[in-house]
Amino acid sequence: MCNLWFPLEVLSRSESMLRKVLVVLGSAALVLVAVAALGLGYLFSGGRPTEGRVLAVSDAERYLLAAAREGDVEVVEGLLKAGTPVNVQNDRGFSPLILAAYHGHTEAVRVLLAAGADACSGDSRGNTALMGAAFKGHADIVELLLKQPCAVDQSNGVGQTALMFARLFGREQVAERLRQHGASEAKRDASGRTAEDWASTQSAPAPIAAPVSTADSATTAVR
Repeated sequence: MCNLWFPLEVLSRSESMLRKVLVVLGSAALVLVAVAALGLGYLFSGGRPTEGRVLAVSDAERYLLAAAREGDVEVVEGLLKAGTPVNVQNDRGFSPLILAAYHGHTEAVRVLLAAGADACSGDSRGNTALMGAAFKGHADIVELLLKQPCAVDQSNGVGQTALMFARLFGREQVAERLRQHGASEAKRDASGRTAEDWASTQSAPAPIAAPVSTADSATTAVR
C-alpha cells in the first residue's frame, strides 16, 4: 500500500496566536534569545534531521510550520523575514513547504520557494512536496515544484514516485504534466508495481500529511 506520509502532531493554533508571534519577533532582543535557544537545541538534540534541515526547537519555528499548514502567508513572510529557518522540520520530517504543498496553499508555496525552501528534501519517509501536491491534485503547485531542480521520478523510502500517487488517486491532469516533464510509467517501486499498476488498484487509503493514523506498515492515511 502507499506510503505517502505524515503521522503529524496537531500544529494548528488559533489565528490570533499565530499573529502574536510577529509582535514578539519585532523585538531584536527576543530574536537573539530564539537564536540562542536554537543553538542549545542543536547541542542536546542527539542528532540532526535531513541534511540542510533544522529541527524545530523554538516557538518561531513551530509557528512557521503551523502557518504554512494553514496557508497564512502574512505570518509565513513575517517569520521568514525575522530569520526563522525556511527548511525547519518537525520530528516527523514535515517542512513548511511539504505542509503548504499538501494543503494546497499556492501562495505560501511560492513564498517558501522564493525564500530558498528545499523542494527536493523529503520527510522521514522520503515523501516530498511534489508527491503531496500530486496526491492531492494541486496542479498549480505541481507546476511550481516542477520548476525546481529535483528529479521528477524522485522516490520515497519504498520506491514510490509522484506519478504513482497521481495515478493511484486519479489525478490525470497532474499525471499528464508529470509525464510531459519526463516521469516514467515504467519505473517500479519496491513492491514491483508501476504507476499503471497503482492506477488499477483503486483501494489504497489516502497517503499524506497531517494529522494521520497508520493504516499499515506501508501506508499512512490522512484525516
